[in-house]
Amino acid sequence: MVSSSSPPSSLLSGVRILSFGTVVAGNVCPLLLAELGADVVKIEWRDRPEALRAFDSPFQREIFEPSGVRTTALFAGLTRSMRSMSIDMKVPEGRTIFRALVGRADVVIENLGPGKMEAWGCSFEELRAHNPALVMLSISGYGRSGPLSGFRAYASNINNYLGLTSAWALDGTYFDFVAGIQGASAIVAALASVEKGAPGVLIDMAQTEAGATIMAPLYLDFLANGREWNAAPNEVPGALLSGVFRCEGADAWVAIELEDARDWETMCEYLGRDDLRLGKSVQSDSVKGDDVPPALVEALRDAIGAWVRPLTPFQVTLKLQRAGLAVAPVQNSEDLWRDAQHRSRNCFVDVWHPDIGSVEYPEAPDRLSKTPGRVARRGSRMGEHTRQVLVEWLHLGDTDIRDLEKGGAIWQSRPVGDIEEGTGSGRDQ
Repeated sequence: MVSSSSPPSSLLSGVRILSFGTVVAGNVCPLLLAELGADVVKIEWRDRPEALRAFDSPFQREIFEPSGVRTTALFAGLTRSMRSMSIDMKVPEGRTIFRALVGRADVVIENLGPGKMEAWGCSFEELRAHNPALVMLSISGYGRSGPLSGFRAYASNINNYLGLTSAWALDGTYFDFVAGIQGASAIVAALASVEKGAPGVLIDMAQTEAGATIMAPLYLDFLANGREWNAAPNEVPGALLSGVFRCEGADAWVAIELEDARDWETMCEYLGRDDLRLGKSVQSDSVKGDDVPPALVEALRDAIGAWVRPLTPFQVTLKLQRAGLAVAPVQNSEDLWRDAQHRSRNCFVDVWHPDIGSVEYPEAPDRLSKTPGRVARRGSRMGEHTRQVLVEWLHLGDTDIRDLEKGGAIWQSRPVGDIEEGTGSGRDQ
């Protein structure tokens, strides 16, 4: 069995985290910390479970835990390495037990609707009364202050607000991952500050601000030169010729760049198109894109397009890379999953789940030399560790736990079947 405490070599071993995080941003953040060794306890209530439990492909079968609560591979993947506890925060005793847990925790994470924590009497200032050294991360769309602080937001709202939709069209969850990663980094920094004697820290993270930090390519030209962003061709500035070319297959493309005159000549030689060579007048390696007649550029582009059309992106890549040219396939998610580079670095791990089966997930991304991240456990069932956490953190006895359960403050799942079946680095073993 994987114990509730992390191995001594884990970077965040001994750090206790309570998470009300939901959907992507609210789960990616504690997931990263859990796989660096923190003991993360995800809190849900059985009657209002996490939205991701029901958010999956319509072509997949519905999966239910023994409790009757739905689960999905997506939910199990984003909540793996965490423990699950079920507390009803609408019940006074539920809020009381949560505050008691805060007194034993180091971090609280939440990305609930505006005012929800305050309505429960669990604002940062109120929780600090139970734990003066508390670090609390609050993730929201626009921040917890200002005229938009009361607005709810989701990925698509945030993308529109920042202008990403104009550049990329719809890509719903992009800034959720950005916020999750930046939130985890901020928590580690806050913990280091508290360890040195600083008071508790509230991290008020707006996803719009987290996203804006990586939007410089779209903003800087306007801020510096007054030029509005526009959808330019998919070309590399300074290259003699660059672009993506359609290959054999459904939505299959390859990216090719001819950086200098030597590349241009190599491509012409490979294609057997001496008629498209630059000629003696522009043989210097220092030739720039503007030095090449546009008609010649388009002629070579058409020749490349005709040559790659019956080939797959990987065939084109192998052929032209051997010739010394800059070329790569435009990979989709399946290509990335099969990628030999990822496989050679053990970027994926097989995780067994009693209700879902065996699923391959990305391994922890932090490859620290002495304290590497690791998938600590499979995704938990609802309330699977309620009793365990109450005993370990608060030293409650059987009578106290039964009273809390009878009063509706907590809920715990009962062991059903052999949940230890199988082996694998992501399983409880």
